[in-house]
Amino acid sequence: MERFGYYLKKVENQVITKDNSCLKCTTFVPIILYMLTKQQNKLYKYLKDKIKKTNISPSFEEMKIAMGLKSKSGIQRLIDGLVERGFIEKKNNKKRAINIIEGSIPKKNSQLINLPLLGNIAAGSPIEAIENTNDNIEVPKNLVSENKKNYVLKVNGNSMLNKGIVDGDKAIIEYCNDADNGDIVVALINDNEVTLKKLKKEKDKIHLVPENDNYKVQSFNSDEVKIQGKLKGIIRSY
Repeated sequence: MERFGYYLKKVENQVITKDNSCLKCTTFVPIILYMLTKQQNKLYKYLKDKIKKTNISPSFEEMKIAMGLKSKSGIQRLIDGLVERGFIEKKNNKKRAINIIEGSIPKKNSQLINLPLLGNIAAGSPIEAIENTNDNIEVPKNLVSENKKNYVLKVNGNSMLNKGIVDGDKAIIEYCNDADNGDIVVALINDNEVTLKKLKKEKDKIHLVPENDNYKVQSFNSDEVKIQGKLKGIIRSY
């Protein structure tokens, strides 16, 4: 059974203003995490019901009995998985301190929307232009803008690692043909290659900036790059 959760990845941007001054700002990239295992889903339901009834998280011993497991290490692995996927949070160095992250899971299918999965996007060196496919993927409605065209691309490479975007992620893209400095965009280069990079515009130049020290900034004349959309969120499968 697929279940969705998401958290906001905090990232720091440098924005170049019209007077060429540099400002630092914080933005948040939604990271969607989905696909709980059967055991993770069982523990999540138990935790949610138990905390709702008692207003306190159960002990490891109680969780071990409820899950029918023999060791606490098995419970710890399940908890770590729920924390990583954004379903619960655990306060460090405190016992019985598990909190449910409310609102992380759509309750009804009406809160999901089908978006076309169009192909691959390079978060590394540019790859050939996107090829259309007939595949679709469900995403939470609140991560897309109404009355705007949205689509999904699969990420290849790790050039945007410092923004929380890794190889194999699926990028939710809002179609647009222009974007602001600091936006993460789908850039079509010379009508035959696409890449996912942070945008920096400077006079008649466009710089496509990676977020990984192992990759170099790519610079082009403004007429060589077309903006095909900007990032709205990331889907990560487990």
